[in-house]
Amino acid sequence: MRYRSQSWVVKFVRWAAVLLVLQGVAAAQDDDGVSITAVGSEFAATIAPRTESKVEANHAGRALWIASVAALAVANIADASSSWSKNEGNRVLAGGGGTFGAKGAAIKGGINAAWIASQVIGLRKNKAYRTVAIVNFAAASILGALAYRNRSIPAPAGGLR
Repeated sequence: MRYRSQSWVVKFVRWAAVLLVLQGVAAAQDDDGVSITAVGSEFAATIAPRTESKVEANHAGRALWIASVAALAVANIADASSSWSKNEGNRVLAGGGGTFGAKGAAIKGGINAAWIASQVIGLRKNKAYRTVAIVNFAAASILGALAYRNRSIPAPAGGLR
């Protein structure tokens, strides 16, 4: 097996994945409006549970989340189209001849659909739309960077485009 140094793209994607996991952990924590740092009676307003309605914030957050899902879908499509008929390093996504094709696009689409479906199910109970939107926009930016990089990789000789 050949060992080669990691490119900056691989390092960037790994760090971005770590940040996405940490963001997901932060989203999973439920904020009941209780401040741990509040000590005195002058901070009673921060200790008291929230009583105001979150309807407007959730509506705006939901619209942001929908926009992030659209951005994620577009970035995924751009990444797949920029990889089409080119050599694929991931054996799971590689089709016949080791190139990216319909098999890889179907797998990528299935993963994206499962990701969005899990968000829909998860956001029914916990209305953390804005936090999930940030994760989606971050993932879309990573996929967009990969699509930009893939455009500079030439297709193999004799391959269909």
